[in-house]
Amino acid sequence: MARGGKRPTAPQNNPMNVNARGGNGQSGDATQAAKYVPDLPYGEGKALMQTQQAASQPIIPLNAPSQRYDEPVTFGANAGPGPGMDALGLSSATERTVADILAEVAQYDTTGEVQALYEQALLGGY
Repeated sequence: MARGGKRPTAPQNNPMNVNARGGNGQSGDATQAAKYVPDLPYGEGKALMQTQQAASQPIIPLNAPSQRYDEPVTFGANAGPGPGMDALGLSSATERTVADILAEVAQYDTTGEVQALYEQALLGGY
C-alpha cells in the first residue's frame, strides 16, 4: 500500500462521518475533550482544564425514565398539573409587549426602521 498522501477512503476524509450528537467524529460518547489554552496567567490554565472536565455531563436519552418523579412534566407551563410560568420567575419578561421591546431597540437603530415598526406596534396594540 502506498504511503502518504490523501486517501479518499480514510475516515477523516468522509464528509458523512459526523456524529449526530456532536463530539469528535466517530466517538460515540458525544463529549468534547478538554482543551488546554496556552499563554494564560499562572494557574489559570490548570483551573480552566479542571472546569472543562467537571462541566462534561452525560447525555440523557429522551426515552429515559424521569429523574424527577415527584414533578409533573407540565411544571412551569400554564397548562396541566403543577405550578405555572410564575414559578420560573420570568413573569416580568413575559409581561413586556412587542412595543416595549421595539422602544428599547429603536434607540440604537440609525435607519429609523425600528421606530416605524414601534409606531405600528403601538397603533396595533402589540
